[in-house]
Amino acid sequence: MWRLLVVCLLLGTLEAVDRQNFKTCDQSGFCKRHRAVTSPTGYEVVQDSININDTGLYALLKNKDTTLKLTIVTLQDSTVRVLIDENEAALRKRYQPLEALVEREPKQQKVKKTKEEASVTKILTTDGNRVVLQHKPFRVDFYVKDKIVSSINAKETLHFEVFKKKVLLTDREKGFWEETWKDIKDTKPHGSSSVGVDIAFVGAKHVFGIPEHAESYSLRDTKAYEPYRLYNLDVFEYETNSPMALYGSIPYLVGVHQKRSVGALWLNAAETWVDIEPTTADKGRLTKEVLDADTKPRQVPQHNARFYSESGLIDIFITLGPQPNDIFRQLAALTGVTPLPPAFALGYHQSRWNYKDQKDVKEVHEGFVKNDIPLDVLWLDIEHTDTKAYFTFDKDNFAKPEEMIKDLSEQNRKLITIVDPHIKKDSKYYIYKEAKKNKYLVKDAKDAIYEGNCWPGDSTYIDFLNPNARKWWSDQFAFDKYKGTSKDVHIWNDMNEPSVFNGPEITMHKDAKHHGGFEHRDVHNVYGFHQHSSTFEGLKARSNNEVRPFVLSRSFFAGSQRTAAVWTGDNKADWAHLKQSIPMLLSLSTAGLPFVGADVGGFFGNPDEELLVRWYQAGAFQPFFRGHSHQDTKRREPWLFASNTTDAIRNAIKTRYAFIPYWYTLFYEHAKTGKPVMRPFWMEFIEDEPSWDEDRQWMVGNGLLVKPVLEEKAKELSIYLPGKRQVWYDWETHKARPSPGAVQIPAELNTIGLYHRGGTIIPKLSEVKLTTKENHEQPITLYIAVNQKGDFANGTIYLDDGESYSYEKGDYAYWGFTFKREHDYLHTITNKNLDKNGKFDSDVYIDKIVIRGAKFYPRNAHIFLDDFSPEDLDFEFNRENFVMEIANPGAFVTREFRIDLHS
Repeated sequence: MWRLLVVCLLLGTLEAVDRQNFKTCDQSGFCKRHRAVTSPTGYEVVQDSININDTGLYALLKNKDTTLKLTIVTLQDSTVRVLIDENEAALRKRYQPLEALVEREPKQQKVKKTKEEASVTKILTTDGNRVVLQHKPFRVDFYVKDKIVSSINAKETLHFEVFKKKVLLTDREKGFWEETWKDIKDTKPHGSSSVGVDIAFVGAKHVFGIPEHAESYSLRDTKAYEPYRLYNLDVFEYETNSPMALYGSIPYLVGVHQKRSVGALWLNAAETWVDIEPTTADKGRLTKEVLDADTKPRQVPQHNARFYSESGLIDIFITLGPQPNDIFRQLAALTGVTPLPPAFALGYHQSRWNYKDQKDVKEVHEGFVKNDIPLDVLWLDIEHTDTKAYFTFDKDNFAKPEEMIKDLSEQNRKLITIVDPHIKKDSKYYIYKEAKKNKYLVKDAKDAIYEGNCWPGDSTYIDFLNPNARKWWSDQFAFDKYKGTSKDVHIWNDMNEPSVFNGPEITMHKDAKHHGGFEHRDVHNVYGFHQHSSTFEGLKARSNNEVRPFVLSRSFFAGSQRTAAVWTGDNKADWAHLKQSIPMLLSLSTAGLPFVGADVGGFFGNPDEELLVRWYQAGAFQPFFRGHSHQDTKRREPWLFASNTTDAIRNAIKTRYAFIPYWYTLFYEHAKTGKPVMRPFWMEFIEDEPSWDEDRQWMVGNGLLVKPVLEEKAKELSIYLPGKRQVWYDWETHKARPSPGAVQIPAELNTIGLYHRGGTIIPKLSEVKLTTKENHEQPITLYIAVNQKGDFANGTIYLDDGESYSYEKGDYAYWGFTFKREHDYLHTITNKNLDKNGKFDSDVYIDKIVIRGAKFYPRNAHIFLDDFSPEDLDFEFNRENFVMEIANPGAFVTREFRIDLHS
């Protein structure tokens, strides 16, 4: 959260905060220097330095000024790692954010064959891909099935500022040893150590990723524009359609091609800028052997991405796909997945800065019950603490937190409290005293404790780069330390970019010092990652690893998905921010972070009732679903509006809850495959190129297409139906539509554009209760959408207890449903256990089956609950829209059955 205090501190307007208090590339010394490199930097491989081993090679790179180390390593599952670092004579070690990886040393894979020639070294991997190292000039090319898909340093922009002793400054080195930004000096005691190189995505018509930016989903050409910046910052009411840095950074890009999509992870935690250049492939490099038939080089699209980071080394992971599912699996193998969240986290969350006291919390809670609106979580912002000291409750307004928490938990609801990384400088505050005593605080450039201004006033900051400090932080969540809390309290980590009100760009000074001798410039983008990861471990440990934690973080990095959900920060209550939330969430999902959302209604400002309704409708189909607002806005609890507005909000929230069996299954499948929950069209419809950059619609899983109303006073909603030879069914009317194509539907107050994809089966609650816990064993309706041929559909459902880690011991169920045409007169519906290791036997039963696209005119239906005894089923069939409904089939989700439909 950004607050009005910051505005006062900066003596500017809200609009001025965004534009004038954050750097452009021209105001960043290293970015400006790298961008000025337009001629080849002259690096070549030292021929006699090449050393080939079982999994790759090592060599030296040299130009007229510098000698560097090159390492190329082949990893499992069509992934290649390229590292470029200083040689052994380096004056200082460079920081690598290896914590972002699932394994600090990813599993290597032996190469099948290596061939060294006079000018190139070729590596053939065991999965049939090729890596070609060109010696002079230095370049690394990547091939999939003899087609070039990516290159490193194809434009010869490799630029590496090595550490050196401070000598007489030259004009070329202006800003190399110190820099000043708005009267704040960055001392740069070790000089500049920036790195940069270009990565080409050959064949890619679009590149996606590098969140977080309030920009279009498909990354724009930055040649005559500002580069995209990755530098975690506290930006209030951020501008839309802007490449400026926001709260989190994931330096991952994917270039999309119909046959060969490629991803690139730039593993660097320092401030990073990325230039994007759409172009066509160079004729000199693309010979006939690497082109598709009848394709000329100038017809091959290409995107060049050029990364510049202020420090660290060049550590690039190229994931070679080739298909979208492969890309997501390969990224997940590197940076991990979101573990199965507790079920309550998928429900609706109600927050405000701030619910003022326990009476206020109780009244809001009762309001949801009284108005029949589902709710799973209430949130407390900074005012609930004792004078902004985290891990405490205000002695007057929240004097009996145990009673408040008990009242919520008795009705199956949770409480989430905020715990920020800035620590109040107060000798009586136990957290500060312990952190200071144990030397767990960040230091400034002169080795004193670093101090900055944040919510408590004078603040210090935990050094999360110190593993002992991280363990100590985790321990603070124990029930005997965080007094008043229980297993039903979960945590929100905010302001963890980190936000420093009086710091440069509202964050920590780059010459501040962290554990291991690293400067803050080296580790900035991973600071919040370490906080939320430590919080997650603390919540897990407090229950002896029995209860799944939920942690929300504003700051994030690659790998954050393993321990946190994130949201898009301090958005604004206007239509532009509603629209902007969709490409932002798609970018996060593309970069491997699936548990994402945007605050419904906008954090700051007072949305009119139409905007609020439309935002709830969009939020209901996004992974994280929270309403949150600034203390200077009007109260927004859903029942405080006109009755038709409240009805529409209630309907949106209930719709969300009805689909929770589907959401929960998708999160389970994400944990197994890496596939995101909220999906861009190209992931599901790679054959439909015009749909790839769509960022007003999205898929939930593979079966549900969503298009909310995004225009004020809209009379119609236009929806694009992607894919080729697909059929789509309007969720409400069951009407079938072919794809590709567009449909228009009336935009009524309750309208949410929702289409069911032919060939899929979606489980949905038949009746919605007010919490996920109450809905846990409610009956479901199976919605079967028959494919275009009319002969097939399938889907899955996952079940467990919704809150513990018992599923890791086999206490779960994962079942699959299949609709199939056996022959002209017989169609069947079956369910099968997809994972026999799962022993969870649920009492959840199917109380209705709806078949869309049933063009077989059924005469009778019966069910086999065992091998011998068919039972007749009652059904209705609508010949006008080809919908068949089977009521009360008497089938349980976790027990095998077969339904025969005779026509």
